[in-house]
Amino acid sequence: MPILGASAVFAAVTNATATAGNATSGGAAGAQAKPAGISDSDLVFDIDLVLLGCVAVFFLLLLPRAAVRFTHKREWIDGHFLRSVYLEGPTAPARVLRRPSEKRPNVISPVSPVYLAPSSNNTDGSSYEHHQYYTEEWGGTTDVSHTYVSHADLLRKGSTASGRERRRQNAPTHMPGVSTMFPATAAFLRKTIRPGLTIGKSIILVSYSAIMLFAGLYMSNPLSEPVRAGFVAVSQVPVIVILGSKNNLVGMLIGFGYERLNYFHRFAGRMFILAANVHAIGYFYSWSIDGTFAKSIMIPKFTNGLVALICADLILLLSTDFVRQRFYNSIFIPSHVVLAVIMCVTLAMHYPICVPYVVVAAAVYGLDRFMRLIKSRVVMARLRPLPDLGMTRVEIPGLNSGWRAGQHVRLRVLSFGMGWRRWAETHPFTIASVSRCPSGEGLVLMVKKAGDWTNKLYDLAQRADYSEANGLGGAVQVIVEGPYGGPGHAIFSSFSGALFVAGGSGITFALAAVQDLMKKDLEYRSRVRAMELVWCIQDPSALTPLIPLFSTLVAQSQEAYASLRISVYYTRAPPNPEVLKTFSHLPPGLTLSPARPKLGKNLKGVVDRASALFSGGKERSRGHGSLTGVVVGVCGPSGLGDEVRKAVANFDPDNRKRVGGIELHEEAFGW
Repeated sequence: MPILGASAVFAAVTNATATAGNATSGGAAGAQAKPAGISDSDLVFDIDLVLLGCVAVFFLLLLPRAAVRFTHKREWIDGHFLRSVYLEGPTAPARVLRRPSEKRPNVISPVSPVYLAPSSNNTDGSSYEHHQYYTEEWGGTTDVSHTYVSHADLLRKGSTASGRERRRQNAPTHMPGVSTMFPATAAFLRKTIRPGLTIGKSIILVSYSAIMLFAGLYMSNPLSEPVRAGFVAVSQVPVIVILGSKNNLVGMLIGFGYERLNYFHRFAGRMFILAANVHAIGYFYSWSIDGTFAKSIMIPKFTNGLVALICADLILLLSTDFVRQRFYNSIFIPSHVVLAVIMCVTLAMHYPICVPYVVVAAAVYGLDRFMRLIKSRVVMARLRPLPDLGMTRVEIPGLNSGWRAGQHVRLRVLSFGMGWRRWAETHPFTIASVSRCPSGEGLVLMVKKAGDWTNKLYDLAQRADYSEANGLGGAVQVIVEGPYGGPGHAIFSSFSGALFVAGGSGITFALAAVQDLMKKDLEYRSRVRAMELVWCIQDPSALTPLIPLFSTLVAQSQEAYASLRISVYYTRAPPNPEVLKTFSHLPPGLTLSPARPKLGKNLKGVVDRASALFSGGKERSRGHGSLTGVVVGVCGPSGLGDEVRKAVANFDPDNRKRVGGIELHEEAFGW
């Protein structure tokens, strides 16, 4: 009822102003008779209701999974606001594992990227073990390696009867996704037409185009009656703003982050500009034929319309891939905001019929800015340069909770060391640490050197690291906004198996997801039996700084409920072949191989391990139910995403059905 009431009020307002708008449209075009029973304002408003109905269909399709997700208390509070909470357990590492002949280092960092159990004995009688990893060979206790690897004891828990009972009680409920129920259809819709555009996205965009063309052409000639195109254009202003906001109302309903709907925002903007230009050209043509162009354009309402049109066209010109990729913060964002504000103001002054749409767009934008404000935290961060990876590690111990694995934040570094302008820029980065980690690590970002801003951050980290080493203090003030994105309504820990594929710096997403599942495994809140992390790199030397962490994770999984394998693949031969000799004694479960991975084989290995103790879909031993499928997560270049989609689509149907289905989650972000 409230929605219907609001619709009625909105329709009444638009109908009240439509008569005046149609009567004063000016020129020969304005004199055209309207088709009987057709009102431009009613038509475009009904079109917006159709679009709202399409969103409702998607919402209803995804509602069962959303309902299951929010039956878990933690899902109500995580993934929305960053915060600091008190955690029981160690806030600093207990001691460093060393070989008997190894000397104690002078400095031990408190950084601990791996979740650690609080004690060596559980109240339920399950035992823990200490596992030695390669601290001496891989430099796990050097001043450099402390940025990659935990220095705390690696603790284990056994798989006792009590533990199995707790897992049965605490494991999250699994709800299959729509793609799991219709795998063939999902595989078809995921096929790539060009980078960033799949068949599924194309169908959505073609359907939207058809709706817009119907609204603009139904019983209307755009040359003789250009006012219709104007109605169509202004009706899409709220749609564009909603889809472009960071706190996306549509995304909240269907469980999609704003970055996954940005393609629709860009396309809707282009349709708006197309309709606005058709609307203006019709009037320009009519005035030119009549010889009244100069006189008509000086009328205030038409002058305001011309200003709005110029702003819209400039937005299109300054939103090309070239500008967006190279000048996002310096040109794209400022021009977008300033021109959009001028455009909306002049639209409201163009015709009264535009006012309700502009007001709705302004309200949506204001809500988004308010949400971004309350989701922002001003905190101190420690910057550490990682030369081997070409990255900067940003450690924020003041924030230790509130995000889900796979989510990202927007970071602003408030330091003039970033330059006179770049200190005000905001950039998105995937969170590389685990929420609520008792080690005291907090929120961690891994920022790869990939442009001017990230290079400046790396230089600042080097200066900060030098200052900290000399007792001058290396902390900087930052603004962290988020979290955003993530797995939506899916719960990774509700699946029976997980495969994470990363390319280059995409390892931050994969590591965060793996460590989160390991943490939940220790808390008996995970169904995952088998995990594999596949990392594709160019130079094998990039593996060196992460070997201690990988070794820790593999050793931690040996007696846990979930087994873990880490497979690293390199695509370029190292300049010095001697480098490969340093990887001849990798720990079991960690492999380094040349060439690209055969992802179908990796996926089959996870499926086989996840279903090893099952027969007919039921666990033969004392467990907690049936197989619940395998989740495949990918973060990296578009080519890697294509390979993962092909591996999922071509997977054997019988094995897919046996494991309970395979679901794909793609983590990608771009300007």
